[in-house]
Formats: sequence, C-alpha cells, structure tokens
Amino acid sequence: MSLRDELKSIAGTDLFGIADANAYGEKAPEGHRPADVMTGARSIVLIGRRMLDSPLDGLPATSKEYTANFHIANAELNRALFEMADYLELRGNKAFPIPYKEMPGWNLENRPALLLKSLRHVMEAPVLRKVVGATLWEDLSYRHMAIEAGMGELGVNNLLLVPGHGARVRLVALLTDARLKAGVPVDAGLCRPESCGYACVRACPVGALSKEGLPTDKVKCLKHYLKLGMPGQSGVRCGLCIAACPANKNA
Repeated sequence: MSLRDELKSIAGTDLFGIADANAYGEKAPEGHRPADVMTGARSIVLIGRRMLDSPLDGLPATSKEYTANFHIANAELNRALFEMADYLELRGNKAFPIPYKEMPGWNLENRPALLLKSLRHVMEAPVLRKVVGATLWEDLSYRHMAIEAGMGELGVNNLLLVPGHGARVRLVALLTDARLKAGVPVDAGLCRPESCGYACVRACPVGALSKEGLPTDKVKCLKHYLKLGMPGQSGVRCGLCIAACPANKNA
C-alpha cells in the first residue's frame, strides 16, 4: 500500500486529496504559501466531510442543528488530521497540521470577538473595514488548496464545489515533506449560475456575494455573524449561501 493510500485509510473521511505544495505556492499570495508555514513542504494533504442535507435544507429554522453539524464535522476532521500527522512523524516525515481553529470555546485565531461585536454597526466605515478585513485572512486557504488538488472548483459563492456534494463540505489540511502523488485542477462545470439564477447571491441576507464572482465581502459577512453570536465562542452559523447552492445535485 502506498503512503497516500495509508493516509487515506487513516483519515477515513468522505473526501481526500493531495496538492503539490510548490505548485500551489506559485499561485498563492506572499505570506499565504506553504513555505511560509513549513520549510520543506512538498505535499498538501486535504481531507473533508460532507454536511448533512436536512439541517441545511431547513435553514434558517434549523440553524441550531446546522451549527451542531458544522462543529461536529470540524472536530472529526481535526481528530483525523492529527492522526495522519502523528503517523507521518512516527515514520520519519515532517508534518504540520492546519486544523479548523474557530471551535466553540477555542477562538484560537485570537480575534477580539467582544471588540468586533461592539463595532458591528460601524465596521463598514472605510478605516475600520480595512483593519477588520485584515483579521479575516486565512494563513492558508483550504478551498484553493483543494482546487489545486483537483477536488473541486470555485463557485460564484466563493466556496469549494465538490462533485456529488457541492458546497456542503468541510475541509482541513496538513503540510508534509513526504512526496505524494498530487492531483491537478479540474473544471467540473458544477457552478451554473445562469441555471439557478444566482441562488447563492440572492440568498445572502447582507449582500456579501456578487453575480460577478467578486471576493466575498467578509466584513458584511462577519457583521451578520456577530448579529447571530460570537464566532469561536457562541451563536449559530448562517449557511444560507451553502444551502441555496444546487451544485450538490449537479453531476
């Protein structure tokens, strides 16, 4: 059994993919490349879990059930991620896990949730938008690394769309110096905005998405989440753009 297959077996997740760390690094912005996080990274291992349909289909009435599903999926992925990292280290490889950090009670991103909540009504002011927006950048982008691995494509909603699951997935990743056979980007044709009438754009309650596929207005998105609670501490998730996207039904 190859190392790739061994890791896939250890993870036991719905989704599994490998991206070339160097190829991805050439496309990523400075400060957000694998080499910026781990010296000598050769491969990116990505694992994912699908989200249940029922909690998503019932939104917003089922926001509590969706939020529970969201956090459970992330916790299970984090566990599998560290098991893969442990296996790699025990066989002599370097491994750097990139877990999902905004778990209830963790707030490992160290975002000043109480301060942000107090600024919710004014954070769209230009000077605050720039400051707040800078806190929302990920070190490494799961979705873009997954695209490099050939696991799916980017939708108008700026989310990863995966064959059979659409945007209804969660992801985590790890970097390793092991040489693993990587996938290549694909065009699966899953995002069909003309057919669905830009359902994700219409579903967003704060207009954070655009028909032109511009980057998500993360300040507007965060402002809405702060209305629902405090990310990393309490509150429910939104998920309306995910629920509205029909790509899970597109072959």
